[in-house]
Amino acid sequence: MEVHLHTPETLFNDPERPVRYVVPDYQRRYVWEQDEQWEPLWADVLRLADQLVKPRRSRRQKPQAIVRHFLGSIVLMPTDDSVNDASILTVVDGQQRLLTLQLMLDAARQQCVQRHLETARQLTTLVRHRSADYGGDAGHEFKMTPSDDDDQLAYRDVMRGELRTEAYESPLIIDAHERFSDWIGRWLDEQPRESGQRAAALYSALAHHLQIAAIELGADDNEQIIFETLNSRGTPLRTFELVRNFLLREAKRQDVDLKQLQRDHLSEFNLKWWDGKTGTGRQRRSHADAFLHHWLTMKTTQEIQLGQAFRFFKDHVTNKYDRRIEQAAAELSEYAKKYRDLHTWNYTHDHLSVRFSNFVRRWKTLQAEAFTPLILWLWANESDTQVSKAFAVLESYIVRRLICGLDTRGYPGMARKLLQLVKENPRKGAAKNIEEHLTEKDSPRERWPTDLEVFDHLESERLRGPVSATRTRMILEAVEMSFQASHWRTQGAELAKQRLTVEHIMPQDWRNANWSAPKPELANQRETAQDVRNRLIHSIGNLTLVPRQYNSKLARSTWTRKSELYNELSGDGLDGLKLNADLLRPLRTPRPRVWNEEQIEKRSQRLAKRVVKIWPRPS
Repeated sequence: MEVHLHTPETLFNDPERPVRYVVPDYQRRYVWEQDEQWEPLWADVLRLADQLVKPRRSRRQKPQAIVRHFLGSIVLMPTDDSVNDASILTVVDGQQRLLTLQLMLDAARQQCVQRHLETARQLTTLVRHRSADYGGDAGHEFKMTPSDDDDQLAYRDVMRGELRTEAYESPLIIDAHERFSDWIGRWLDEQPRESGQRAAALYSALAHHLQIAAIELGADDNEQIIFETLNSRGTPLRTFELVRNFLLREAKRQDVDLKQLQRDHLSEFNLKWWDGKTGTGRQRRSHADAFLHHWLTMKTTQEIQLGQAFRFFKDHVTNKYDRRIEQAAAELSEYAKKYRDLHTWNYTHDHLSVRFSNFVRRWKTLQAEAFTPLILWLWANESDTQVSKAFAVLESYIVRRLICGLDTRGYPGMARKLLQLVKENPRKGAAKNIEEHLTEKDSPRERWPTDLEVFDHLESERLRGPVSATRTRMILEAVEMSFQASHWRTQGAELAKQRLTVEHIMPQDWRNANWSAPKPELANQRETAQDVRNRLIHSIGNLTLVPRQYNSKLARSTWTRKSELYNELSGDGLDGLKLNADLLRPLRTPRPRVWNEEQIEKRSQRLAKRVVKIWPRPS
């Protein structure tokens, strides 16, 4: 067994040892997803690229040392096979990581090709073999082969930029490539005049500043035993367990009754719930460890790196509480109960308004964990009126940025700044402090989108693109509540209980569902008529909510059949969906009922007006 540290450059483009990575067919197919893996990986790469693209201030100034980002390990087994000059290595472990890296590299290559940037040639060497290395056989042109047959088809098609019209059995590979392409394209176009410099920085980040540990097995190594050992789950001491031990040790030193301390304050953390996981990707950790991080941020308004929470906790308690260890434990327990309430909240709680319940539910759907320290502080220290107003402002800010496809990397810093403001200016009021600060920001990472920006995105963009299905449902549920006359009393609770799903009115697979082709006049200089339709079918005007049991009934139905079913769902009863009643109302005219691009755009405009009223922003 040999272990070597590699960069993507040495892993995929070693001129002395051309290699093709093949995943055995007994391994699972590609399963990584946006929230859990793609976004965190892109955030890491973007951080490196941003550092690399920054110009030096003077010639004398030394370039800032940029630390490589470690992606993890892979396990490889040499084979006796080869294709011309390219050796074949079996990927025993690490398919998901390698495949995602290849998809990101090719997405960057294709974006550079579209912009005629020289960096495209360098990126090509990381994803494709030279013809001499694979004998001209198109089946071996790429540096990697996935395990599953359908994944192989999707992989080859997306890497060649030759997607077929039929749906793929598992579209995750296609989706990953599209998301990376979208993110990379936006970043390159942030400064169009510097696109070449940005592309070079991105190549350097991807090729030279990522690091992978490759474990290459020998002929006598048992690959199965090594695989199981690498993937076995250990039981390291978690951060919060260190905190509990520290509190008990300090309590003993201060002659505090340990049994009483545990009974009155630390018993909260004996609940099994605290061992559950929260967060996404590499940010995923136990509720206890996540809460500690949020509590420390709330108390100090400082940025606390993962892995440093315990040191910060010791320093904070030692400096702020001195010999009052009981007070520290009491405060920790008090906020812990509020944190648990946030995550376990449901509509059986009746001592706070439904507005608050709606906010908590949407906050969880939005996965806006970065604002947790601010939310905890407001809830514990402000009046119900201020809390309600402040939460409404935060919700509008987060939802509008989501709709406009703006990234979330600035949220932790924004949350800390808002915390500092509300603490330092109590007379102005928390809601006013937050609203004024957010309204003043104009950078892409911080700004609060205007009504016009929200209109533009909702009328013509893919709501299902940067927005997940659960978040799309959240937006449509809010619109449904706005249609209902007394929506702040009970409808939030009723909608939460219903098993509603998001439905495309004009089906995504319209070609095979007996829907007429789009009119040629829809075409423009940038898009064909089909491109226009394929974009609009994912906009809010073509989406509605239906009970889950209606999925099979609607599926690929014609518009005539769908309109009948929507009419059934739009009754006046408790389960009647006003969203569908609104959908049909403009179509009840003497002329034939149709559903086409014109109707989609009109409905998008109507719903966009409601969205900006549901989540307002000061002009």
